[in-house]
Amino acid sequence: MGELNINRYMTADEYEIDILQDSPPKDEHVQRILDKMIFEYSITGTAINVDFRKLVYWLKAGDQLTHQIHPYPAKLLPHIINFFLKAHSNFKNKTVLDPFCGSGTVALESSMQGFLPLVADANPFALLIAKVKTTPYSINKLIKTKEKILVKAKRYKKATPVDVVNSHLWYLPEHKSKLEIILRAINEIDEIDEKDFFKVCFSSLAKKISYADPAISVPVRLKTKENFSETTNQRIQKRLDWIQNLNVIEEFKSIVDSNIERIKQTNEQFPQRVSAVKVGVDARDIFKDANLTTKMPDNSVPLIITSPPYGSAQKYIRSTSLSLNWLGFVPPNGLRSLEEKSIGREHLKAEQLCLEEGNLPENYNHLVEKIAKTNKSRARITQKYLIEMEQVAQELARILAPNGRIIFVLGNNQVCSETLRNDEFMTYCFKKYGLRLKLVLIDDIKSRGLMTKRNRTASIISRETVLVFEK
Repeated sequence: MGELNINRYMTADEYEIDILQDSPPKDEHVQRILDKMIFEYSITGTAINVDFRKLVYWLKAGDQLTHQIHPYPAKLLPHIINFFLKAHSNFKNKTVLDPFCGSGTVALESSMQGFLPLVADANPFALLIAKVKTTPYSINKLIKTKEKILVKAKRYKKATPVDVVNSHLWYLPEHKSKLEIILRAINEIDEIDEKDFFKVCFSSLAKKISYADPAISVPVRLKTKENFSETTNQRIQKRLDWIQNLNVIEEFKSIVDSNIERIKQTNEQFPQRVSAVKVGVDARDIFKDANLTTKMPDNSVPLIITSPPYGSAQKYIRSTSLSLNWLGFVPPNGLRSLEEKSIGREHLKAEQLCLEEGNLPENYNHLVEKIAKTNKSRARITQKYLIEMEQVAQELARILAPNGRIIFVLGNNQVCSETLRNDEFMTYCFKKYGLRLKLVLIDDIKSRGLMTKRNRTASIISRETVLVFEK
């Protein structure tokens, strides 16, 4: 196979890849690309602009294997993960940790490339998707179990009502009743792993047939409006009519069949892949075992790849609120409590609004004070985020193996018109705990699954920064 060349062009901080073949490159070629970038950065100290979609040309866009087994907001671009896994395939200990795993994009790419994926996340539904996405199920067992569920769903006439937040806004009564019957049939499955697969399929169904706007990650009621164009209103009305007339059981069968096919294709291409292992529910507290009883030893994890929630006002819990309720992770009145345990939360209790806590660098304390002049609540949320992200940096630096690397993908944003430089802050934190910054890459965000303009006090995030640290 021909060698891949990276040539500097236009400015010192931009690279272009010369693609000589359509087939994937050898891992050592990708390693040389990364080495060249690191060397260039060591000379210039200037961030390098990279279009990962072009750089990692061997990954195609679209519905790839089990990546699309369930929708999830703000998924990390698989191209970034694939690149860094190939570049570190020579590590003897092939273990990868993602402490903000979301729906398991890092875990899946790692599993397919022969790494053991370790995952943590505050959202239990995210951990469920990550597990299902990486599990090499028996296709025959899934098909047989599907048939049993469908038989029961057609036979049962009622099921225990499920308390879902504002269910009257999201579901026709007859659809909600049918969803409860399907869930009853799923919950009667004895095998836990298979039950988890069908729970994820059920969640997709509950999201798909709801009145929530599919173009917006957080539940927002889909409806026509006078200020919309005629074309837009026609599209909306078409979907509303579809919801009114759909067959719930047939939609479930369609989702299950599609996901079984995704599992089948992934199994065929990557038969040796392994399931993700849960090692935490908080990125500040990583464990060695799935029971979360033994702390992860110091200097033990060779590679960490993650994308944390961006500073201030994330909506991961709210975006999955329907699934969290349907699957029994938390009742409607427990959503706020779960959010309060998450880094990058949207809200803080009023009595917590103070600016005395923490030991942030002077420029960040000054930033928080400037935000407070406009919005004290947003200032407190920002301060809390920064304090907690430093705690994350301390924990990840502790468990990172000597010569190990952390690949940190994040974006900068504005809060109350003030720029929050998350990249500079995390660089400060990791350096504080003994890591070296080896490389800074910049990639434009082409699309996001989460609204990047999150509220009236936040801005649109248009670029992602990839920071590479080494111990």
